[in-house]
Amino acid sequence: MKLTEKISKFFNRTHNTAKRVWKRRHVFKDLMKHKHRFVVLDTNTYKEKISFQLSGLNIFVFLGITGLVLVFLTAILLAFTPLRELIPGYSNTGMVEQTYENARIIDSLETELKAQEEMLADIQYIMLGKDPAERHNTDASKQGDTVKAKPTPYTRSKADSLMRQEVEERERKK
Repeated sequence: MKLTEKISKFFNRTHNTAKRVWKRRHVFKDLMKHKHRFVVLDTNTYKEKISFQLSGLNIFVFLGITGLVLVFLTAILLAFTPLRELIPGYSNTGMVEQTYENARIIDSLETELKAQEEMLADIQYIMLGKDPAERHNTDASKQGDTVKAKPTPYTRSKADSLMRQEVEERERKK
């Protein structure tokens, strides 16, 4: 089958479908304009309680307006109540501020912990009778050229000297 034949068959099918839809346009129009009666009756007495005369267009407009009102009320409910926090991806501003504050505190605690670890390592070197400046030199050579160690400033004080003497005396007594 040639391409031109396929194209002509496609257009014929499309044309026939369009004709059928065009013929049925009156059916939809009649459904929309045709009047229906909606009645609420009492089942015991069959007395009419409420009666409405409706067309398809009336029902369509009523349902459309009802849907819009429901969407509008839902948007207002979510915008102005705490329910908005249940929406995925929406976060409470207080919770965001608390998260940033916690991150800042954790960062400062990590810095303080590293400083204390350095101090403890220096004290261990002093307890072993070595100079802490030597530890910083050996640490820098182990880490290589990519990372440069930051030595802690070390000055000998009277308290360090007294502690060193006490440690040396204990070692002698053993």
